[in-house]
Amino acid sequence: MKSNTHKITITAAIIVLALTTGCSRPAGQHDGAGPIPVKVQEVTHTDSVRELAYCGTIEESKSIPMSFSTVGTVRDVLVNEGDRVRKGQLLATLNNESFLNAYNMALATQKQAEDAYRRLKTIYDNGNLPEIKLVEVETGMEKARAAAAIAKENADDCSLYAIEDGIVGKRGIEPGMNTVPGLSAITIVIIDSVYAKIAVPENEIGDIQKGESVTVTVPALNNAKYTGAVHEIGVVADMLSHTYKAKVRISNRDGRLKPGMLCNAVMRKKHRRSAVVIPSESVLMDEDGKAYVYKVNMINEEAVKQHVEICGLSGSGIAVSGGIKLHDYIVVSGQHKLTERSDIRIVKD
Repeated sequence: MKSNTHKITITAAIIVLALTTGCSRPAGQHDGAGPIPVKVQEVTHTDSVRELAYCGTIEESKSIPMSFSTVGTVRDVLVNEGDRVRKGQLLATLNNESFLNAYNMALATQKQAEDAYRRLKTIYDNGNLPEIKLVEVETGMEKARAAAAIAKENADDCSLYAIEDGIVGKRGIEPGMNTVPGLSAITIVIIDSVYAKIAVPENEIGDIQKGESVTVTVPALNNAKYTGAVHEIGVVADMLSHTYKAKVRISNRDGRLKPGMLCNAVMRKKHRRSAVVIPSESVLMDEDGKAYVYKVNMINEEAVKQHVEICGLSGSGIAVSGGIKLHDYIVVSGQHKLTERSDIRIVKD
């Protein structure tokens, strides 16, 4: 969408220039008699590179929502937003007294079942106990062991540990809060590398390839520039804007880039068609909103209206195609008084 915005901006600027210039008449300007004095310029510069520019947002390369897997009351939260954490580090705990009591009860039941099994196994080995009774006791022992394992897991689940190195991006719990399974308690974000997520218009998505270089500027960091590469290109368009999401991967070892920062991404692409760069002041707009210039026949000093198509912006002017080529002469001053095939008088600075 940024490229379309650029085209709209160019068009608006040309219209404003036409209005402001056409409504004023400095001293010495043509009064309607004789050839119209104009300044011309030779088209001597081509620009085979165009810029695709987009607005975007910085986002983390990975986001890990951490949650307790059991219901409980938060006892301690050991980290704050922005803290760097390591894999295996304790982040928060729940009040685990009831879970420990349940585990101790299950453990006692397990020990009792194991003791009963050992005693009856000896009797069975002496041939004084039916096999079915031994199987019942053995089954009871296995159930007790499983119950103890579940109780221990529930007690262990009262402690929340980081599963990867990263930074605490969001802290969603406080001591005294109740938690439920699936409720995000602490979110860990990975920002050693980040993404600039941009929206690409459907008529430009075909020009973008994975791996190509992109320059990303971040206004919040005093317009700091970063070089990244296209990492991901979406395949499903937004239903309203008809744009595709693309992600540019950027190294962020110094940690200055933060998720949510606005950014501008620029890709330099070769023109798919022949284009020349001309001064922006030479371009006018007709009543149908089409861009045109006045091309000059230097032999008989005649100006001819020539429609052009705006291809994009360049550091030295506007890239256009259609009807203009290298070494043509175009009017760059006085064109607002011209009409089709006007007689002109070429003046110098």
